[in-house]
Amino acid sequence: MDGLHRVQIGLTGLAGVILMVGLANIVIDKARLDEQTMPPPVVPTVSADTANAAATPREPLAELGVTPSAEQTGQVVPDLQPDPALDKPMDRDPQ
Repeated sequence: MDGLHRVQIGLTGLAGVILMVGLANIVIDKARLDEQTMPPPVVPTVSADTANAAATPREPLAELGVTPSAEQTGQVVPDLQPDPALDKPMDRDPQ
């Protein structure tokens, strides 16, 4: 009786695995069939505006302000001068 029960459970598991493999095969075959019947992807045409924009190299970090761009080479930061109203330096500990 116990041996018959084990055989039934084994056959049920085997049937389940065969069913799962069969369903996976059907899904994969259907995906391949759909892929073959799909038309080729449409490539948009390039207009003059987008051609000029594509020809100009973009600098995303410069647009965010992280790094200087090539066009900003003439910028100069003026030297910082200390405030003439200060009597003593503030970067030292008071004595």
